Amino acid sequence: MLKRTLILSFLMSASLAFGQGDSNTVTVTASQSVNLQPDQVVFGVYVTTSINASLDDVLAALKGSGITIANLSGVGNGSGIPLGILPGNPQPTPTIQWSFVLGVPFAQMKATVTALTSLQQSIMQANSGFTLSFSVQGTQVSASLQQSQVCSIPGLIADATTQASKLASAAGLNLGSIAAMSSAGSNSGIAFETISGAFSSQLTVPQSCALTVKFAVTRF
Repeated sequence: MLKRTLILSFLMSASLAFGQGDSNTVTVTASQSVNLQPDQVVFGVYVTTSINASLDDVLAALKGSGITIANLSGVGNGSGIPLGILPGNPQPTPTIQWSFVLGVPFAQMKATVTALTSLQQSIMQANSGFTLSFSVQGTQVSASLQQSQVCSIPGLIADATTQASKLASAAGLNLGSIAAMSSAGSNSGIAFETISGAFSSQLTVPQSCALTVKFAVTRF
């Protein structure tokens, strides 16, 4: 549903004030917000290793899980899970925790839990000194869903025209043709400064878009 934000800029020239027929403009910004519902569940996956383990070692242990270097979210000290006690040393062996974030569609949540549980067991059975844990962190809107959203430029123009007509009428002016258009924000992807031929009827946006339209106005 279109949310209307109006920016009125009647540029009243001195010549018009004296009754001459120069044109003026009215500028209106129409915006559209898209409320997206999360379509993915987010898992936090944590691998605890010795301080000598490399990222390649960790990724090799996670092979087949769908987790890659792109899912890595952080590396820090281990969570206190000991990998063993050295002879004569009562302190746990220092560890590193590798944190990953994995987003999957809701429909794949159960299968992902099963896969991660199986991986957790196989890593322990391999006796590599690695341990794996995971938890559900929340939900998110996938990048593909964000990119699939579109705003209708004709709809934005129609909304801007309606509002500009009311403003012009209230000022005793007649609304003319579109003089220029431009995007009102980086999300909109519109970059029209002047009207020159046809324009696309839709544009892809993450979550919102806006269009500023400048109309010519004349006296009745």
